[in-house]
Amino acid sequence: MNIRIKLRIHQWGVEFLAQETLKIEGMECDHCILRVGRAIASVKGVTVVDVNLETKEAVVEFEETRTDLKIIKAAVREAGYEPL
Repeated sequence: MNIRIKLRIHQWGVEFLAQETLKIEGMECDHCILRVGRAIASVKGVTVVDVNLETKEAVVEFEETRTDLKIIKAAVREAGYEPL
């Protein structure tokens, strides 16, 4: 598990963005990538998601003030996959 913290500064203030790489078990095809990507993207506070079938990983960037890793992993499980 690799967590990076970034700051996004704009006229309304500062946002703390975390970047997490999740291993995901059960992805077998392009349809799986779409399901996992849509599930993660549907979580409020997720700003970027990149799912890779070859590495079976999802790189997720999210606002720490709006969501956390537990909620993101729950969305992946609800889609039928197991985040490690």
